[in-house]
Amino acid sequence: MSLSSYEAYPHVDNLMAEIDKYDLHQHVVELEAYGMTVVPPEKMQSQDGFVDRLRDAIVRTCEKRNGVEIGDYRTASVDMRQTGKGSWHLLEEDEVFVEAAINPVVLALVRWLLGQSAVFSGQTWIIKGEGAPGLGLHSDSHGVPPGAGQIAHMCNASWVCTDYAGQDDGPTLFVPGSHHYGRATLPHEANLENTPFKFVPLIAKAGSLAIWNGATWHASAGRKNPGLRVTLVQNYMRPYMRVQHNYETTSPQLLQKYPELERVIGKALYPYEDPQAPDYSRVGTMMRAGTDPFA
Repeated sequence: MSLSSYEAYPHVDNLMAEIDKYDLHQHVVELEAYGMTVVPPEKMQSQDGFVDRLRDAIVRTCEKRNGVEIGDYRTASVDMRQTGKGSWHLLEEDEVFVEAAINPVVLALVRWLLGQSAVFSGQTWIIKGEGAPGLGLHSDSHGVPPGAGQIAHMCNASWVCTDYAGQDDGPTLFVPGSHHYGRATLPHEANLENTPFKFVPLIAKAGSLAIWNGATWHASAGRKNPGLRVTLVQNYMRPYMRVQHNYETTSPQLLQKYPELERVIGKALYPYEDPQAPDYSRVGTMMRAGTDPFA
């Protein structure tokens, strides 16, 4: 028996259909239990060559915005103080960034965590070369006070654009189950050298999706291997959160070509575009999100 066949819980029924379609049951369980999961490339429904296009677009955009030459990611050596600048707001740089944001597997898992009204908050790259330092344990759910951990308020859905084969690649590190704590790390817990919490590395092939509850504690290892670690970080939020970038002005051409994008950037939600002539059709979706975590 399939409970979704009763059509008694529409906000969940359609999600269950997508979870079935894309074989994501294990990943949903891991998100609930561990606070993170890795979806391998063969499940991502992305076109052949997608991750190469995405990685090349990240490198090309970084070079253009920062006036640097990176070259071949497999042999390049970069200073993160140069490549880390100007890394946000990528949607209109290349359509591959739109494809990354509206990928159906990404959205199925994002909406499982954040509900049907989840909104896109921003994209940024991480380009990490040999010798780049690590980062201490932290939570991405900024501004969410302790005690508000019953549901995910935001999530990180990152495209892994180069292989993370081991800790020397400088991967993300996670404390499994830490999203259940319902708070961010405290200063004495953040240092990887003496934190009392067990952490594990993210191991994934290029083209994988690493997605985690924004409350899951994570860090990153320093990179010891030559070449670059390249990642596209994507943040999504529940509609009451303060997004990193307001995409209301996204070009009409992109919205017409990618109809799902209009929903993803939250054009059907608050705020009203014109406060003098409110569009009351935006109210219903926002109100439903206040009664059902899957809405």
